[in-house]
Amino acid sequence: MSENLNADNAAQSQLPPRGWYPDPGDVAVRRYWDGAGWTEHTAVPTGGAASEEGQVRVGAAPAGDGGAAVATSPAGAGAVATGKRGLPSLKWWQWTLIAFGVLLLLSMIIAAVNGGRASGDNASAEKPAAVEEAEEVAPAAEPEPVDDREEVPGLVGATVAEARAAVEGAGFVLAVPAGTGDDWLVVTQTLSEGRKADAGTEVFVTAEAPKPVYTLAQQNAIDQAQSYLRFAGFSRTGLIEQLEYEGYSTEDATFGADNAGADWNAEAAEKAASYLEFSSFSRDGLYDQLAYEGFTDAEIQFGLAAVGY
Repeated sequence: MSENLNADNAAQSQLPPRGWYPDPGDVAVRRYWDGAGWTEHTAVPTGGAASEEGQVRVGAAPAGDGGAAVATSPAGAGAVATGKRGLPSLKWWQWTLIAFGVLLLLSMIIAAVNGGRASGDNASAEKPAAVEEAEEVAPAAEPEPVDDREEVPGLVGATVAEARAAVEGAGFVLAVPAGTGDDWLVVTQTLSEGRKADAGTEVFVTAEAPKPVYTLAQQNAIDQAQSYLRFAGFSRTGLIEQLEYEGYSTEDATFGADNAGADWNAEAAEKAASYLEFSSFSRDGLYDQLAYEGFTDAEIQFGLAAVGY
């Protein structure tokens, strides 16, 4: 144990005494030696005449030296100087990295400021364009033209007189075929119901005569007369007599014969042909036979001509 203590004391006695010495890392800087090792305290030599005399200006001495402040000291003696601490010493590449970092930070700040200004300018510049686009999309609505035309009324099923009144009331003109009666019923119209047309437009219609209203006896007489006409030729007088034979009154029988739709000339020709089918007749004999059936002279002449006489 005593041997180790003696060895430590011998090693310490060989170290330099406390004081200011050239910095092993930078000979232009003075660093304080506390007798056992280098401290963080440094000093920079002053310029001018003092430097020529080998003096330095240093910061405050470490607390172990009693805080003494000395203005100057011989360069070789490592004297303590006054107490302002110096900046740490950095390599050239360290200073380069610091400068690059500062420049990068400044460029980022400037870019952010310019970007904010550009966004504000774009927003203000785009606003009128948006307003202009909205104006183009939604132009002022123009008033719709007024349609002053009239609608064509429905006429089918009305009488011609009723149709004329309705058409003229709407400002149109009714046109009907010649010979159409006012009591006839309209069956078609050229301009459909609800269609719009200019005033004064002609509306053409077709109509048919109304069906007569018959009594039951009259309708049956008509039906009976038509049934006889389908099976044989009859003159008007002959058909009336046949209906009277069936029990109809002379008035109803006459009404039935007159409204059965018979063509008496054709009936005379049919009767003449039927006689010739059963027997041979001279012209005079056939004439007399048709006269006996009640046909008129004109009807007989037509019938004879139809069979070749």
